[in-house]
Amino acid sequence: MPPAEALRLARLHDHLLAALQANDRAALRCAKQDVLQAAFTPAGTPALRRALRALVWRMAALRLPGRRGMQEHE
Repeated sequence: MPPAEALRLARLHDHLLAALQANDRAALRCAKQDVLQAAFTPAGTPALRRALRALVWRMAALRLPGRRGMQEHE
């Protein structure tokens, strides 16, 4: 994978981690959408597309802890 593509992948991964660490639901949703868009755009090398799709599967399990108010109603 060319260095520019590796950097792009790293930026997307870092964006996901930053949203998780900030406990920011809107930022996490935005980061997930960015990864999905990148993964299913026909640009880039096959290696980049494979790496992005692997990231999509890993991010599918990323969730922030439940909201306190929502847990009280369940």
